[in-house]
Amino acid sequence: MKSPLKNIRISIKFKIAFSIVLLVIVMMGIVTYIFTIRELNLRVEHMKQRMERLANNIATIRSVETEDWDVYQTYIDNQLKVNPDIIYIAVFDEDNELKIHTLNTEWIDMDEDRELNKREEASIVWRLHRRQLAEESQKDMEAKSVNIIIGRQNLGMVKVGFSLVDLNEEMRSNLFRNLNLAVIFIILAIIVSFLVSIKIVTPLGKLTKAIHNISMGDLRQELNLNSRDEIGEMAATINFMTKGLKEKALIEDFSRILSSTFELRKITLLITERITLALNAKRGFLFIRDKYENNKYHLLGSHPGPSPDGLTLTYEPSYHDHFLSHRSPNSLDHFKENIKFYDQLQKIDGLSQHALLAPIIIQTGVKGFYLLDGNPKDIPYHEDEKKFFGTLISQCNFAIENALLLEELTEQERMQQELEIARMVQQSLLPQQNPQMSGLDIDGICIPAKEVGGDYYDYFKINDHTLGIAIADVSGKGTSASFYMAVVKGMMLSLTSVLTSPKQLLIELNKQLYNVMDRNMFVTMSYATIDTHNKILTFARAGHNALLMRKRKKSDTESLTPAGIGLGLEKGYQFKKNISEQRIHIDMGDVFLFYTDGISEAMNIQKEEFGEHRLVDLMNQADHQNAQQIREDIIHKVHQFVNDEPQHDDITMVILRAT
Repeated sequence: MKSPLKNIRISIKFKIAFSIVLLVIVMMGIVTYIFTIRELNLRVEHMKQRMERLANNIATIRSVETEDWDVYQTYIDNQLKVNPDIIYIAVFDEDNELKIHTLNTEWIDMDEDRELNKREEASIVWRLHRRQLAEESQKDMEAKSVNIIIGRQNLGMVKVGFSLVDLNEEMRSNLFRNLNLAVIFIILAIIVSFLVSIKIVTPLGKLTKAIHNISMGDLRQELNLNSRDEIGEMAATINFMTKGLKEKALIEDFSRILSSTFELRKITLLITERITLALNAKRGFLFIRDKYENNKYHLLGSHPGPSPDGLTLTYEPSYHDHFLSHRSPNSLDHFKENIKFYDQLQKIDGLSQHALLAPIIIQTGVKGFYLLDGNPKDIPYHEDEKKFFGTLISQCNFAIENALLLEELTEQERMQQELEIARMVQQSLLPQQNPQMSGLDIDGICIPAKEVGGDYYDYFKINDHTLGIAIADVSGKGTSASFYMAVVKGMMLSLTSVLTSPKQLLIELNKQLYNVMDRNMFVTMSYATIDTHNKILTFARAGHNALLMRKRKKSDTESLTPAGIGLGLEKGYQFKKNISEQRIHIDMGDVFLFYTDGISEAMNIQKEEFGEHRLVDLMNQADHQNAQQIREDIIHKVHQFVNDEPQHDDITMVILRAT
């Protein structure tokens, strides 16, 4: 059940008045406590301490002069004269008998105007000592007592009674004065709150009415309030909001048009036109980042057109984080620290000093800039207009991102088609079937990675009883590696027919490759010739992986690594100086494995490489396997080792078994 109090409407005028009055009451209470009650309490406490010290002094004198009561009487009389707040001083012996005393009769109300004798004074002191006072006087008198001690003997007690009348009167006077001031201030607060509430509530009423009309669809509201406060700012915000709502149809149409096209050129023209019109700016310029140079931005759209030819913005890469941390639109002065960037902006003819620049940020990268020239009045943009500008840019980000993604996907699709063609060309350069030669069992394979790679193997029939086997790896990936692989194959076809020595062939191949190859690339290669008539394998390598040899008559696999550096690294002298050739006698059952680093460097999820030692283990188990079985076993073990990890490099091998 709802409380009926929730339906009670409390006006802002009442709230303001109540708040101000409550504030005055709290402040007066604090002032009264600090400057009246607390101060007077401190003074009372100080007086008590002073009287206690006096009682201690008297007790000390009594403990020294125990017989001369006249001197003692004179001392306490003098203390009464110099301390007008003292009402009485009494000294009692150990039997609680009043021995000497002094009394300030000015604090005593007497019926007769005469002097009191000692007996009468003693009687009054006894009554004061026992606090036989009128009830209204109890709070006006305090007393401090101190025992007179010599060693362990108690000789009596000193008691000093003093008046708090003046302090209490002062407190009452101050409290009364503060009360009067509080009443005056409360009245003033009510008057001020009434005036303030009129100043605030009247404009708020206009604001409420305008907001109500806007909510009903009437956008012809314009508030002309000259208040230089939050109400004035609110009125300006409502005016700006109304202006924005008037443009709502344009923005909605803008959004529909943007969503209907994904062509970057059309989108940039639409964005520049709509944003420039929405903010009533003179001109608008949209710059989009270059595909290949991340710090270069080209002008793709402007309004009103045509766009200035060749307008490009560049900035230092170190300034990239600045744009990411300052995403909101800013005036051009904000970018003066980047001198080169600022100077380029100033090259735009007629650019207003109040122009705004907003970075277009998609995810974590700066994809472009929108430059908004000044308004027709050539006055600085208001903060609300800057925010609105930033909002429009944010709405455009999605359309620009989609357009850029479409271009990227189109480019990727084109590249994918080119890669597929390159992959087909690469596969066509590899042997389509294994050679058939008496005394040899040969099997080779190349399993390309996702990209076009640079692995290459081939067979060359030199004569009826001699076969050449080459395996190579071009550094890098992509179409360039594939291109050089084709170049290597062409050179090998021409060289194998005239050079039978693997060493001499690689020396000549290095010379030819050095003249055509990019200095940042190189080729590793192993080349061997197998003479089945003389049972000789001649082998040379140019920086390639070792040739693994499993001799039937030996129990362990050998790793053959004759000297040699990569092809294309050096013109010829060092290559010729470092390369060597190795000749091996072949027996029936001997197995040889040529391979590329795509096998030995295959990684599992723990980033562990397959390694040459695992290939050696597989070779040691290949006594009763033919070439195809050895190849299948190696591929199976590699796939089993890497499990689901993606293949990062081509897997290429040639297995040779003497039969």
